[in-house]
Amino acid sequence: MELKEIKVDSILANFYQPRTKFDKEKIKELSESILSNGLINPITVTPDKKRQGKYMIVSGERRWQAHRVANLRTIQAVVKTYSTDGQFMVESLIENLHREDLTPTEKGKFCLKIMKEERIKNVSQLSKRINVKSDSLISRWIDDVEFRERNPSADRFTHWDVASTKGFEDKERIKLINYAEKKSISARKMAEDVVPTFRKSDEETKKALLSGKTTIEEAKQGNVPEPIQLERTANDVVNDVLSDLHSFKNNVDSLIKDTGRNQININDLRKSLASKAITTAGLHLRIFVEFVNILRRKGAKPDKHILKLIKANGKI
Repeated sequence: MELKEIKVDSILANFYQPRTKFDKEKIKELSESILSNGLINPITVTPDKKRQGKYMIVSGERRWQAHRVANLRTIQAVVKTYSTDGQFMVESLIENLHREDLTPTEKGKFCLKIMKEERIKNVSQLSKRINVKSDSLISRWIDDVEFRERNPSADRFTHWDVASTKGFEDKERIKLINYAEKKSISARKMAEDVVPTFRKSDEETKKALLSGKTTIEEAKQGNVPEPIQLERTANDVVNDVLSDLHSFKNNVDSLIKDTGRNQININDLRKSLASKAITTAGLHLRIFVEFVNILRRKGAKPDKHILKLIKANGKI
């Protein structure tokens, strides 16, 4: 390993570079800094085995590009040699992996390449190889890449969107992320509040949450309305409504008979059992209307069926 002054034109870009786009403005800023202050950290290169007199970048591609923008002829470089192409590739990947300006997605691509080249079977082995202590961090990087490969439309999602929904099926992850965007939920709230609540909820609560029929707060407290069981609710509700209306009529008849009057006022009604009967009937009627609306939204035409049920149970 030695430090050399190498011609910029003699250096080739690293084909293991995971970054596909470089910010031109930042490259220009870096070139201006190098012109003013010089190159602080030399780049690392290795002799290219296929091209005599050429070098391949191991690390420092942005600094090399900045030299080209600044029209500088030479650049300081540490020259390293490798026994195999595989050894060069892995070290090149590891060198770049620890750069702070790489996105988690780019780091995930590095990790997958290293695992493939070195035949590493699991994240635990990989973390030792690349000297990253957190297995969960590496898992998030890799999951980010794999999720985006399966879902090309996920490019607009941030890494934290993807990371916070790790462990769910892809369809649910996409729905959760869209839900967070629609509700303007921050990444922190998503990870600390929304996802844990969603994970603990049953299927009906999840559906109610994603459809906007309930809120996170209600889901956390378990205040989600029980779904109407369509197969049994029609008969039950009709019977309840009829029963309470009949009870109301009977109570009013008894009240008139007991008072010996042809008419009764509202205060008399409130003091009698008829008041409770009509209140309960009203509650059942509201449920009944909701049930009918659900059937209609599903494309059914329940009106005739409901009329038959009412006729079978007596007239209202």
